[in-house]
Amino acid sequence: MLALSTLSAPATPKSGPPADLQLSFPDNRLLIDLCGEFDRNLTQIETTLSVQIIRRGNQLAVHGEARERAAEVLGSLYARLEAGKSVEAEDVEGAIRMRGSVEGTGVRAGDQIEMFGASSLEIGTRKKTVEPRTDAQKAYVQNLLKNELAFGIGPAGTGKTYLAVAVAVNRLINGHVDRIILSRPAVEAGERLGFLPGDMKDKVDPYMQPLYDALHDFLPGRQLQKLMEEKTIEIAPLAFMRGRTLANAYVVLDEAQNATTM
Repeated sequence: MLALSTLSAPATPKSGPPADLQLSFPDNRLLIDLCGEFDRNLTQIETTLSVQIIRRGNQLAVHGEARERAAEVLGSLYARLEAGKSVEAEDVEGAIRMRGSVEGTGVRAGDQIEMFGASSLEIGTRKKTVEPRTDAQKAYVQNLLKNELAFGIGPAGTGKTYLAVAVAVNRLINGHVDRIILSRPAVEAGERLGFLPGDMKDKVDPYMQPLYDALHDFLPGRQLQKLMEEKTIEIAPLAFMRGRTLANAYVVLDEAQNATTM
């Protein structure tokens, strides 16, 4: 449990500097993990939010205009550690980004901490364990696991493709499906590239790169190459999918808004 208080200070004029926030962490072992090696997690928060964090025993004093936001980030990361999970650089970045996303939306900070720290839904892959970080992502993953057909709609960068590919890899390595088919329309992003050199794979690979990026996050390179050579994992343009028989396969159609009615 995290204790938060405002440091007592002499009375100052309204234009004076704001008081520090003092955070107390009862478990010193978790505090060490929270700070990170050479306090790199604290440094990341300080740099991103333009605050100063001073460690005194089992307490952290936070100074700066964004001190309350930094305190919420530290609280969410500590809750994550209390749940038995690790804190890496990407987790710190995610906590900062998530805390900022609720500013001005009417969502209470405590709700955001609970959302980030208490999620028990995890997707195991060969290289890493992936977990949804928001209620929307959690509902999305639950639908991917439960339903035969699921649609993911949202702005860029919200994890639609990443989580779908993670679930696909998880289902494959656990024996629930025999193969993975990843497909997307071969459509340029506003610029005409003209003819591309090479065979069919060379021509379509640039359009499929986001799918390759996700796969490399979840499977070792040699294993991924072997699975693709055996066609256990297949990446194909949507134009070549008509008439395919997809028995016991996990199929992900990416960028479906670019598909025509045909």
